Amino acid sequence: MQRISYTVLLILITLASCSGGGQYSEMRQRLDALNELNRADSVLTVKERNEAQTLADYFDSHGTPNDQLLAHYLLGRCYADMREAPMALHCYQEAITRADTLSPDCDFAQLSRVYGQSATIFYQQGLYRNQLEYEDLASSYAWRENDTLAALQCYAMKASAYEQLQMKDSAIFIYMDAISQMKAYNYNKVAAGYSGALAKTLIDKGEDDKALPYMIEHELYSGYFDDAMNISAGREVYYFFKGLYYLREQQLDSSEFFFRKELRTGRDFNNQNYGSRGLALLYQQKHMSDSAAKYALYAYDMNDSCFVQMTTHEVEQAKAMYDYSSQQEIAQQEKNKADMQTIRLLIVSVIALLLLIVSGAIAVMYHLQRKKRKAETARYLELQSHLKKAQEELEILRANDANLDELITKKTAEIADLQSALTKYEYLKETLSGKAFKDELTRINENSKYQVFAKKARRGIQMTEGDWQNVHELLKEEFPNFYHFITEQKTSLTDNEYHICLLTRLYISVKSCAGILGIDEATVTKTRKRLHTKLFKGDGDSKDFDRLLRSIHEQSPL
Repeated sequence: MQRISYTVLLILITLASCSGGGQYSEMRQRLDALNELNRADSVLTVKERNEAQTLADYFDSHGTPNDQLLAHYLLGRCYADMREAPMALHCYQEAITRADTLSPDCDFAQLSRVYGQSATIFYQQGLYRNQLEYEDLASSYAWRENDTLAALQCYAMKASAYEQLQMKDSAIFIYMDAISQMKAYNYNKVAAGYSGALAKTLIDKGEDDKALPYMIEHELYSGYFDDAMNISAGREVYYFFKGLYYLREQQLDSSEFFFRKELRTGRDFNNQNYGSRGLALLYQQKHMSDSAAKYALYAYDMNDSCFVQMTTHEVEQAKAMYDYSSQQEIAQQEKNKADMQTIRLLIVSVIALLLLIVSGAIAVMYHLQRKKRKAETARYLELQSHLKKAQEELEILRANDANLDELITKKTAEIADLQSALTKYEYLKETLSGKAFKDELTRINENSKYQVFAKKARRGIQMTEGDWQNVHELLKEEFPNFYHFITEQKTSLTDNEYHICLLTRLYISVKSCAGILGIDEATVTKTRKRLHTKLFKGDGDSKDFDRLLRSIHEQSPL
């Protein structure tokens, strides 16, 4: 009964592995694949959003807090790429609630990224106070995970919020402090990137003398400029502040060059606005009123275009839309959870029924196997009895002085056939007696005579008559049944065949056999195959011969 219970337990584990563990492994691979896609800065679409939703639903029921954190974060990233900021924020909030910050294995690095992405959306929506709060949290969790660069970048991003809140002194302090710390940790290229933002803030505040070193550092080390000193796309607004710097330094030609460069290379609203405004200021200083008015009017038109900045009313409207979408999504999730609970209950019922069926099948199989084993044991004992009887009859025949060679030959063949048949049941004998070939080898290795012999044999040194006498004594001591059998067969064997049988029984390798007998390894292999037919009848290879020969050992009581 204990065996049946153990087998049922194994079945339960197997079913759990197939139905739960296997599915979890597959879903985890899908989650990792989606995460790799996100890390590669690929644009996530509706297809990835649907995949992320499936993963979030699955891990809510089957995953760890870290799995749930990552799944909801990736769902938020999909909505962010689809420009659905309210839904993205909602998913990020869901991700945050899933994190178990009291657990020692909490993924604080991932949690930091969630807060950082939320802070970015707050900045885009004009919610700068919320941005500051979330940048602090993102930086704190990054420090906790020893991610120094991420912590300093989140800290530096607070400056952008202070700029929008018209707290320029705070923004300048944050930039300077972050840049200084980045350099201390040898993040010089990243620091140079933020140097440009600091230079723009200093110029905007009128502190041009402080801005120049940061401008030089930005242009030389940030990696944003090519060999012709053209800044990478999307960063052309830098030309306006550089032009403004030269304007204040009365380097009017250089100032005009950068203002026009921004107009020429930056085609979006902001660059057109900044470039035209810079030229208006330049021509005003040059007392060229017509040109100043032209560019001032163009700047006004740009400022009054369809790309006008979001008003306070629009921010509130976006927040209201977020609240509405959030409630809708929460309601849908609750419905999905209820549906999943029903499905899980059904699955558990089906599994319970399957377990009952499997348990019954196992009981029947066990009964049949036990019956079969009893029959095999009986046959094994019968063969042993026949073998013993045949060996006794052979001894009687040999003791008889009459000419009974033909009967002796037949009886010898009968014994060989019985020994071959017994090897089919060797596995049963070993199971019942607790003795296997590897145990046998361990046992004889404890014999001091065998240790001396094996050491010499492994070196492949040809043996003397005295050495062979020691081998006979060792076999007679350890394997008397085998010794009796092989000495009976000696007259029908050549010297090499006889010695190969002795060495094989004592687990000597083919290579060592060849060295001891002064022949090549191929000859040893061919001889063993030939001996299979000669000693055990029927066809078989050299390995079959080894197995059969070594099966002739002392019988343990069953």
